Amino acid sequence: MPEDSLPPSHSSALFSLLLIAALVVYASYAILFLWSQPYLLALCLLPAPLALVARLGPSGPATVVAGAAIGPLTEAACVACGLWSYVETGGLPLIPPWLPVIWACFPAALWLIAKSLLGEVPSPKRGVLPFCLTGIALEIVLFLTLSHSLPSIFAAAMLMGAAAVLAVPRVERSTVLVLMAAGVVLGPVCEALPVAAGAWSYAQRDVLGLPLWLPLAYALFAVLVAYGARSLAEGDTAK
Repeated sequence: MPEDSLPPSHSSALFSLLLIAALVVYASYAILFLWSQPYLLALCLLPAPLALVARLGPSGPATVVAGAAIGPLTEAACVACGLWSYVETGGLPLIPPWLPVIWACFPAALWLIAKSLLGEVPSPKRGVLPFCLTGIALEIVLFLTLSHSLPSIFAAAMLMGAAAVLAVPRVERSTVLVLMAAGVVLGPVCEALPVAAGAWSYAQRDVLGLPLWLPLAYALFAVLVAYGARSLAEGDTAK
């Protein structure tokens, strides 16, 4: 069993959760005040993934690198399809340069939360990555085609979420549910202040500039990006 899959002590688990909460506050306010200077913001955000790498253990580097790749590529596709747009991209197409840094944090934080709450986290089986990438593509298509109809997008997201839970072995289902719950909380909380400040905007603005389907999108994406990143990490660190 990899070292970073071993159950943490209560004090270690509490420290991990407090660290994530502190990083959420730090990242949210960094984006809030520096989104108009995207390259400076990218530098200021670097301590967050570095802290999570140190906390996560041997799989940390590969996990954050996978998040830094999967997250921005997904966002670029969503921006290109018109689901949301960034005000300042620093001259880059579609997305700003700080996005890879912030997305590097997401899967690492998700796995730390799961490990802290559940004690022991099963390692994903090899070969999971293609299914995760297919799921992300399907999620983009669903939210792009159904986002105009809230009942339809809720029904589709619930079906996809149920499929994600049933697709894993019974022993991993609590992990999937924790990842979903963490995504529901982390995503909208991190976005609320920057969206209110005008750093980016959604095509559909239901509450405080955020679409009502956003928590569902984060719940699904949390599972897919976490398992995809961990699959890469396990392959990278396996002996």
